[in-house]
Amino acid sequence: MSPEFKITRDPQVLAQYYQLREQCYQSELGLTDFDGAEDEQDKRSQIMVALQAGRVVGGVRIASHITLVSQIDQLGLNKELCCMWERFSIAPLMRTRNMFREFIVHLLDASRELGYQNAMVLSSLPNARFYRRCHSAVGVKFKIHRPVPHCARGVFSELEHYLSVAHIERPRALKIAV
Repeated sequence: MSPEFKITRDPQVLAQYYQLREQCYQSELGLTDFDGAEDEQDKRSQIMVALQAGRVVGGVRIASHITLVSQIDQLGLNKELCCMWERFSIAPLMRTRNMFREFIVHLLDASRELGYQNAMVLSSLPNARFYRRCHSAVGVKFKIHRPVPHCARGVFSELEHYLSVAHIERPRALKIAV
């Protein structure tokens, strides 16, 4: 059975997502001080979750508040049409090729429905390469631009940070000359 993907504000569902991301970030990234509880960025963002049998098995934050304004300018992106995908978390037992594909497809659709054409991602280089493969598999351009160590803050300060951009605008229909 495929998970249900949706943007939610349900406090019980969000609590499950926050717990999942805390567990993932602490165990997989070694960030023992990471607190996955709701923060200010969560409050002004959209949270997309994957639900399986009523339990959160994945989630991501789609943030409209972007602090990387200089990066947006350098890349020639329109700030109003740009979001940040943050705090990706998928339960370890749910990490299958099909799950990642479905997750990306639903994340792209949700971001488009919110009016975005580009999504910025900060991640390690191996994760950026993985994200690029996932996006390429569904026909979406995902470009890894550059390391941005100055963007690492708080508990993330010791991790590498690469800036990538997914170009999520819908492809334009081909026009056939007659």
